[in-house]
Amino acid sequence: GVPVVVSVHDTHPDMVKKVVRYADLIWCVSAAVEKEVLARGANRQQIRRLPNRVDAGVFHRRTDPAALAPLARRFPPGKYILHVGRKVPQKNLDTLIRALAHLPTEYACIFAGLGDCAPYVSLANQVGVASRCHWIAAIANSDLPLWYSWCDCMCTPSRWEGFGIVFIEAAACGAAIVTSDIAPMNEFLTNEVSACLVQHYEEPSVLARAI
Repeated sequence: GVPVVVSVHDTHPDMVKKVVRYADLIWCVSAAVEKEVLARGANRQQIRRLPNRVDAGVFHRRTDPAALAPLARRFPPGKYILHVGRKVPQKNLDTLIRALAHLPTEYACIFAGLGDCAPYVSLANQVGVASRCHWIAAIANSDLPLWYSWCDCMCTPSRWEGFGIVFIEAAACGAAIVTSDIAPMNEFLTNEVSACLVQHYEEPSVLARAI
């Protein structure tokens, strides 16, 4: 007799359980999530679309040279790709690391997010780009707009997402965005308008060309 509301944030089959169909109301963050929920037996009358959003008072482009200077001083001169996401297979760090080997040596990548760096550091050593990879455990939300504004592009070529809030954060800050051409990112980003959406996001050379 107690109404149940379920909020679904992921598209991975292991994360969307059949029991969602018994909820009275189901909040889905994207059409991609809604599709997975419907596939579990829910009906459209149960579903409400509630996308993620960002605080534009925090996430907006920063242009103050004094605010951006500490980032520029922190790294050697060059072009910087920013990957924001946990260090897990979903976020496709491995393809981005391999893509670095196809880019000129002045290109480097900053990987910001929690997780075990060790397998990715090992891969970077194997493909000869370890000196061009920088590892950061976490960046405070209040500081992320500086990183999005400073980087040459933000590239998180995820294998799947429920929504991918980092992409609207980056967009709100005017960053050049390179990501996978999959739902949900292609629901709110338009290729060659607000982002570069890559169909073959598992191919290092293709990802490198997009960057």
